[in-house]
Amino acid sequence: MDGGPAEQTGSGSALQRRLSRIAGSWNLELTCENLTWLAVALGVILRVWEYLEFRSLYMDESALLENVAGRAIFDFRHLEGDQMAPPGFLAIERLLVQLPLDVRVTGRFFPLLCGIASVFLMRSAARRYLDRRAVPLAVGLLALGDHLLYYSAEIKQYSCDLMTALAALLLAAPQPPEEPSGRRYKALAIFGLIAPWFSFTVVFILAGVGLHLLVTEALRKDWRKTAMTTGICLAWLISFAGCFLLSRSIMNRRDFLWVWWNFAFLPVPPRSLTDASLLAESIANVFINPASILTPLTLPYTAVLASILALIGCLSLGRRWPGGLFLVISPLFFALAASGLHQYPFHGRLLLALVPTFLWLLSEGVAAIGRRSGWLVTLTLAGCFLCGEAAEVLWHKTIQQRTRTFDSHGDLKNDLLDYLELQRHPPQRPRNGLVRPDPENRPRP
Repeated sequence: MDGGPAEQTGSGSALQRRLSRIAGSWNLELTCENLTWLAVALGVILRVWEYLEFRSLYMDESALLENVAGRAIFDFRHLEGDQMAPPGFLAIERLLVQLPLDVRVTGRFFPLLCGIASVFLMRSAARRYLDRRAVPLAVGLLALGDHLLYYSAEIKQYSCDLMTALAALLLAAPQPPEEPSGRRYKALAIFGLIAPWFSFTVVFILAGVGLHLLVTEALRKDWRKTAMTTGICLAWLISFAGCFLLSRSIMNRRDFLWVWWNFAFLPVPPRSLTDASLLAESIANVFINPASILTPLTLPYTAVLASILALIGCLSLGRRWPGGLFLVISPLFFALAASGLHQYPFHGRLLLALVPTFLWLLSEGVAAIGRRSGWLVTLTLAGCFLCGEAAEVLWHKTIQQRTRTFDSHGDLKNDLLDYLELQRHPPQRPRNGLVRPDPENRPRP
């Protein structure tokens, strides 16, 4: 028979004492804070390692470089090669590639800085939102995320998307009592004016932040702050509108990008069971791509487990801080709305801004279960996810060098949607037993 909660807690405490004795032999105190800093250090090391591999340029990098090298910093002519990037990101890249070094060194340097900054921001922001026991897991998952490592060394804006999302969530969190609240509003106001020029997706986070601030101040009947917040939000909207119009003006006139990403404009709201299924699978897929969650289980079971834990995390965070739950989860709904309006695709590398939402809720769910069931369950769940990610990184770093083959949507590797598509439409097998490849390279629906 299984032991009761007290017995499980006792066994967990015994395990914690053993781990503490081992750590004590190394003069290391095993605390959540120290584990978090270890995860930060690991994340920085892995990102620098990824950068120093100087892998060959991917086709998208080469295409974007054609719009960067040899152009003036603020050259806003049409982008060639069906590329799109925020104007601020393009300006920084054009400045860097002028240095007399290999473009793999200069062009990837800003994404590397964004990737490293994201690790530190993850620690600072997670401490404001999550149970302290969830913070090491959240930072560890981000540090080991294979997609996140890859895009921290690619000449694209995706790493910047993650950094600006974390910065926005950090600035939106309440400051410690000793810090003046006015400084927070000033920092938010300035950040919201600048950030959209470096990341399109930061608008999803800023929309949630602005709505949360407006409702909070209105409920408090602090009309002075409500008016000030309204002015800040209007300034953000004007800045984003300027960036949006400029980006559309430099976008190639061909419809290629809209056709390419047509599969990622989701049916929101769903009008049938098929629509609802596609919507649920696309949301769950964010855990796999780009959040990089892996376990010894298959991708569908991993996504289901992560989704259940994230729902538990929603309940835990919502019970402790409803406003915090809104700040964390609202970017998901704004991203889905943009996809439903055919304004932004909901898929893969374009969604790095949603990685904090998914990793935080998952980590909060693991911590919430641990509060009721003891350390053994917490360590088992955390180890399951961390070991899955670590094994993927170890494989690429020490056994088989990463290769990125072109697929129908330019993904780094097969994800949940690919897995489900293969299960529903397996390769045709002729009578001789050999698998015949699909000549049409059929894209996902």
